Amino acid sequence: MTSTFHRHLLMIEGPIGAGKTSLTMRLAEHLEAKGLEARAFLEFDPDHPIRTEQVDLLVGREPAPKAYGLDPWARLAAQCVVNRGVVLLDATLIQNTLLPAFANGASDAQLVDLATTRLAAVAKANPLIVYLRVDDMAAHLENLHKSSSRDWSARNLAWIDGTEWTRAKGKKGMAALIDFHEAWQTWIEAWLALQDDKSLVLTAHSLEIGPLSQLVLKHAAKPS
Repeated sequence: MTSTFHRHLLMIEGPIGAGKTSLTMRLAEHLEAKGLEARAFLEFDPDHPIRTEQVDLLVGREPAPKAYGLDPWARLAAQCVVNRGVVLLDATLIQNTLLPAFANGASDAQLVDLATTRLAAVAKANPLIVYLRVDDMAAHLENLHKSSSRDWSARNLAWIDGTEWTRAKGKKGMAALIDFHEAWQTWIEAWLALQDDKSLVLTAHSLEIGPLSQLVLKHAAKPS
């Protein structure tokens, strides 16, 4: 496994509640069990190598525009190459970089530029984007809100109500949240389809985390 593993950066993405964090942690465990050095960074880890405005807003941290550029991505790729291990990023590229831009009215061209420039910055690490898609977004979001705290649900709905995307559509609340995530998943899947061997789209909750992790590792071990 050590000699044939060609990826040094795995980016685990998907809608809220899709299982990104669980998959990220299980992948790190499986990689370490195979003798590889693996480091997983969850989206709110204080030592996360990629700082995003979205996470700063969510944790109440002072925004730092100069920290949101390409340099941290390039530094991370260089470190991956030197260390020869595997770094796993939870919800960094799509969930906390591209999705907020989509929500704030970014054009297709702006979204593509955000994505491609960051992928180019980490190209040396031979990245793989793993996206956990949701088949029934309405049922997924409704169940997620029912099983979550009232405070979390209220914050999530307040967030969607405050976006440029929602204001342009003239909707609010759960209906707006469902429409938004359906539209976003459609956009991101179309973009991922153009990434060839840089992406892997799987259906969330189609397998237990263990088998799902093994499926990702099998794909990531293929020469690219």
